[in-house]
Amino acid sequence: MNSRKCWLKLKLNDFIKWFEKLVPLELQEDFDNCGLQFGNLEREINKILISLDLDDKCVNKAIKENYDLVITHHPVIFHPLKSIIETENSVNTRLIKAIKNDICIYSSHTNLDRMEFGVSDALASKIGLKNTTNLKECDNKTGYGKYSDIGEISADDFIKLIKQNLKLDNVIVYGNTDCNVNRIAVVGGSGGHFIKDCVEKNCDVFISSEFKHDQQIDALDNDLLLIDIGHYESEKFILEPLKESIQTSFPDIKIDLNFLDKPTRKIF
Repeated sequence: MNSRKCWLKLKLNDFIKWFEKLVPLELQEDFDNCGLQFGNLEREINKILISLDLDDKCVNKAIKENYDLVITHHPVIFHPLKSIIETENSVNTRLIKAIKNDICIYSSHTNLDRMEFGVSDALASKIGLKNTTNLKECDNKTGYGKYSDIGEISADDFIKLIKQNLKLDNVIVYGNTDCNVNRIAVVGGSGGHFIKDCVEKNCDVFISSEFKHDQQIDALDNDLLLIDIGHYESEKFILEPLKESIQTSFPDIKIDLNFLDKPTRKIF
């Protein structure tokens, strides 16, 4: 596609049609709310801001620098809204700010998780995993998570490698580290419900976030080492490849990324 020729004036409706061929909306889970959160389909799009969330920094940047469209990973409207009342530091406040400033919002969540170039693939690539396979297969040749084998390494040295490659000050580890590891699995976001898949695939290590107590016990009982790197920290690496995919088709559109200034957690 010759983007310069076809998209001299890019309307939101045309961009969505293109994007939903790249990341099909029908791949989202039933509980999800991907797609256009609000906006004028006839709005001309010249500047796009990509972020995991519509946080305060994101919406304020979008307003100040006149972005037409914000693409988020996590849906802005996830739970049903019974009212929209402006209160300090709430999703309602950010929604109202965006609406008042004519900023369109589009979210791509579980459908982006399932894509071959998606959230878990971006995390696996950053860690250094190669020749990865889907941890859990889904329809349409998509899936959740990635796993692959690496050269055998001590658990302690692998944890150091993770912190180095992902530029993390700390991680939370559940399980016995007095062992060597070889098969590594990753899931971006909250991945505890994929522990069974890790066990079935004979994985030694599972890198994800937000493991519940019963999930920790299941992992311990199956000699699976859990490394919790944080929800935000496990998903943020998708922003750059998503930008590159869009920019390739729309070279004249200005696209920027919004990252948090500080880590989302500290371990004291």
